[in-house]
Amino acid sequence: PPMALERLVALAAGKPVFALAVSPSKAARLAPVLEFLAMAFMNRHDAGALTGADVDADERGIVDGLRRAGLKSGVVTAGDGPVLGFDAAGAFSILPPKKVADGAADAVAGATVAALLRGLTLRVALRDGVAAAMLAIESAELVPVFTAADFADALAL
Repeated sequence: PPMALERLVALAAGKPVFALAVSPSKAARLAPVLEFLAMAFMNRHDAGALTGADVDADERGIVDGLRRAGLKSGVVTAGDGPVLGFDAAGAFSILPPKKVADGAADAVAGATVAALLRGLTLRVALRDGVAAAMLAIESAELVPVFTAADFADALAL
């Protein structure tokens, strides 16, 4: 619930808080705390729920809408389309060389956040997220297991 999210952000006391929207109805619950988040991960439908924008809006329209809503940094997936990233340095997109479905959003978010916490920029960190998502989609396992070499190969793509 929004009240719990507000409490969570307050308890973080300035530490970075990352959010994964999960669905349009849950994304809307993030609205009161967007300005306090280090970053939010979502798909185009979730972004539309936060901004009222059409899911087919151009990348600039999506970023502008999310920024007006208070989000400083975010990642927006689009099924097998480009993954959009934006922060204070600007907006960019990565077209995955293989299909990265929205179902791998947790892999995108987890690997990207891990890279950000290692000090990488979003532009570099999101490449880690896309590589992890590609490996997750290719795996038959619920929790994919891959080696550093597998990750390096996916990242090289």
